[in-house]
Amino acid sequence: MHVETPAVIAQRLEAAKGRLVRDNPLAQDIAVEGVLQPLTVVPLAVAHEDGHPDCALLIAADGSSRISAVHELLDYAPSRIAYEWGADDRKLRSEISRWTRLLRRQGWQGLTEDERRKVRVLSVPARVVVGFRPNAHADQAFHTAVRNFIGLTHIRPPRPYGPAVENEAKADAVLDSLAEPGRSGAAHITETEKRWFAATISQEEAGSAELSSHRDVRATEIVRSLLGGGVRTARRVNGGIRSLTAKQRPKREERVDVAVELILRPVRTELTDDVKDDAKFVRPRRAVLQRAYRLPEIEDLSAEARLESAGAGDCALEELRDAALAEAEQGLGDSGRLGPAQTELAVKAAYHMAMAEPMALQREVFGGSEDEDDRGAATVLRAMLSRRRGILQAYEVIRAGRRGEQLREVDEGGKPLVTAEGRPRDLTDALVRHTYSGGPAPLEDARVGFKAASMSWACVRESVERLRREVTGMADVPAEEGGPSFVGQEGWEPAQVREVRETLDRVSRRVAAWADRFEERAEAAAES
Repeated sequence: MHVETPAVIAQRLEAAKGRLVRDNPLAQDIAVEGVLQPLTVVPLAVAHEDGHPDCALLIAADGSSRISAVHELLDYAPSRIAYEWGADDRKLRSEISRWTRLLRRQGWQGLTEDERRKVRVLSVPARVVVGFRPNAHADQAFHTAVRNFIGLTHIRPPRPYGPAVENEAKADAVLDSLAEPGRSGAAHITETEKRWFAATISQEEAGSAELSSHRDVRATEIVRSLLGGGVRTARRVNGGIRSLTAKQRPKREERVDVAVELILRPVRTELTDDVKDDAKFVRPRRAVLQRAYRLPEIEDLSAEARLESAGAGDCALEELRDAALAEAEQGLGDSGRLGPAQTELAVKAAYHMAMAEPMALQREVFGGSEDEDDRGAATVLRAMLSRRRGILQAYEVIRAGRRGEQLREVDEGGKPLVTAEGRPRDLTDALVRHTYSGGPAPLEDARVGFKAASMSWACVRESVERLRREVTGMADVPAEEGGPSFVGQEGWEPAQVREVRETLDRVSRRVAAWADRFEERAEAAAES
């Protein structure tokens, strides 16, 4: 490459780094594991027309986001590497020695997290092109061969696996992580449970290990093991995901998607003979379970507090139902969070409601009319399991699902409802959403006292959630097709914003007074 002065190359290198760091930000992910896949690098000789000595560089043939991320983490200026360290080998060796001395002196455990990130990226694997022999028939030049090679990666890359297959691979990595003993204790799951979750165990082996043959029970144990248990479980699951993706902070939604893919393995296996039916049947059910199992209460499910064990029968299911009824009588669910029994019943019922035909639980409506129910599956489940009728309905759903029977709607006493012609009413998503709308139920004993107040609180929470969604929706309105947020760019009229904020402030102060009163009564009770 021929350039006028070193400043030209320096400017281009810095501009390229800035663009790549902005357009493809990989620094946080690379900081976790370093660069894993080799770069393809080629030599570049730079000749300067102003008489400055030539310099030789190794450059990424396709302009590497990984190298730019490494420079960002190490706080290295590419122009400094090219002209200062490239011209004086001693300065380059001195920089490397600075880090190796620190590592020898303090050891890995003695480094700060920032220092560890920098040590991880100090070296990068690479394929170095050191020579080129053109094909005698093609007679192509070196730069053409490099361009074609890069085109295979970026212009005509291999077809991506897709989210479902990616989650499959992550699921196996997560199971390996959960089955490995931790530094301070035993493994999170046993090897037998690992095979049960992975759907690689026979029914005979599962029976011998006292593992249930009911798929809703298996689904619940997967959800409990991958999503419950709080921060400690999340760290283990994230460790498995990072082993494949080097993603520093996998989100909870990603852990939910991995759990759902494990749950669906036996279902997909049964449908492998017909790809079309597989896509038609599995895809909507995957979407529903991914939304249903984002229920926040699932995080509180503990492996040590199973209400219905993996090998239990209908008797234990009845105990689970009764425990959920007791929680509902205490106002759990209406107060904002389901109890443990309600949550476990919701997880099991959601599996059968999603697998049913027609589906008795579907994803929320997007872009529908104002009259359509746009609540997510998790919100519908909470409204359902907050009511006595909903708990009895969930119990009957699980019983029917385990027997392979059609799901039927039940009344307040848990008895099947019938049509005017005397036929049982099939349970559908529309019926579920209509029956459990989230508002207060018209029950005689729910007009006064805690139960009535807890139902009103459920409406308050639903209104706040709807407000949050509306604000998010307004923020997502673009200024133009494909452009930035309109309000993010233009803002909104201050007087109108002030009016809304004052109303919200008044509501906030009033609700805060309730919390203060609750704490005062609790302190008074403790003193007495």
